[in-house]
Parts: sequence; C-alpha cells; structure tokens
Amino acid sequence: MPSCSNIDCPLDNIVGMTVTLYSSETRQPLTLTDTLTVQVSGSDTILLNRGINLQSFMLPLRYSTDTDTLLLRFSNEKGQAARDTLFLSHEAKPHFENIDCPAAVFHKIQNIRWTSHLLREMPLTIDSVALINPNVNYDDTENLRVYLRATASE
Repeated sequence: MPSCSNIDCPLDNIVGMTVTLYSSETRQPLTLTDTLTVQVSGSDTILLNRGINLQSFMLPLRYSTDTDTLLLRFSNEKGQAARDTLFLSHEAKPHFENIDCPAAVFHKIQNIRWTSHLLREMPLTIDSVALINPNVNYDDTENLRVYLRATASE
C-alpha cells in the first residue's frame, strides 16, 4: 500500500525576542558602536557576548519562569563600563505544530521595567523601552524597542 508523508514543520523554528536599538534623541534606529553583553541575572549564562555594531539582536526567554531579569553591560574603548537592567514579565504558551516537529514555547510579554546607570559612569544608557509586539514566537518581528540616551536630559 503506497503512502506519502508531508511533514510541515517551520524552517525558522527558533523562538526569540527581537530587540531593536533606537536613539532617544532622534527616535531613529541606532547602530551601537560600543560593546554590549547581555547576561541572565543570577547566573553566568551569557545570551549576547560582546556584540558590536548592533542595530538589533535576538534573545531567548525562559519558559520555566514567568520573569526574566537581563543585565545589559555597555563598554567602550576608553575602558568605561556600566550596566543597565531589563525586567520582563511574560506568560509561556506551549506551541504544538505537528507530532513530527520539535516542541516550542511561545511567550506573551506582559510588563517591562528597566534601570539605567548614570551617564557619568558611561555616556550611553537606556532611556526608555517600548513594547512593540508582545508575542514572541517564530516570527522575526520587533518585540522591544530600546531607546538609548547618550546625552544628559534637560
């Protein structure tokens, strides 16, 4: 008896939150010329190691807890370094595509808070964060817009 199988699993099956960087002064996309490292608070897990010339990046969210605390460490060639923190509350949603496809967990971001270092520590800090799309899934869509400030607020 002939049969055929058509496994329809998505080719791009990495679940990640897309973060895009913007200038708080111009509200335009920003290419980060300083170095950025993103680490999970309370662990030695590094999600982004010394990224440079970034406009956007993708970060995974944990499915075992509903909160992620991410440490963003900025550093530059002058030896200056400082850390900001992102606090993300999210709901994990198991996603089933097909019995033959790998398991996935999507997320819905519910709340964002952040801390910012003083500009005298390093002249680049988080000014604000905007939630653009709360649904974190396979789509390569912008989820968070991080506005970076390089000058003192007036």
